[in-house]
Amino acid sequence: MANWTRQLIDLAIAHQGSYYLPYQIHVSREQFLAAYPRAEAFFALKRRVDPINKFRNKLWDAYYLPPDNQANAKEL
Repeated sequence: MANWTRQLIDLAIAHQGSYYLPYQIHVSREQFLAAYPRAEAFFALKRRVDPINKFRNKLWDAYYLPPDNQANAKEL
């Protein structure tokens, strides 16, 4: 299921599309950011509104990287 999901997301991205976010958490962070290019702006807004990250869910935990972890992720 995870492989099929990632393949479908790649097709959506190839056609400048996105996908229904709560569908599955199988998508890579790179796929997520390609499908939702404004995600980093949303993350920045949420950091201002919820600096202690009190309100979150599985999707948030899978795709959000706190500022101190973003540099590490770019190196990987």
